[in-house]
Amino acid sequence: MPHVSGPDAFGDGTTTYRLAGEVREVESAIALVRSGAATRVTLTGLRFAEAVLRQLSPEAQREGIALDPLYWADDSGCDVVVRRTDVDA
Repeated sequence: MPHVSGPDAFGDGTTTYRLAGEVREVESAIALVRSGAATRVTLTGLRFAEAVLRQLSPEAQREGIALDPLYWADDSGCDVVVRRTDVDA
């Protein structure tokens, strides 16, 4: 699939579904870290990480959870590390 740009580059909701899926993935990782089942989770291959982080970072920070982006060199996406801020991992 080509790199997507614009609100819905394919006109079929693909971008919307991908963004919603990435939000759910990061929310699940936050819940896993919050529960104590993991101190750190790395999600890979996110295409809309900047939008996801803008939406979820403020609440995560209030809960003592950091969302650290690891941007790819080719600027086509990034990985995100979800971690507790009170644990050295």
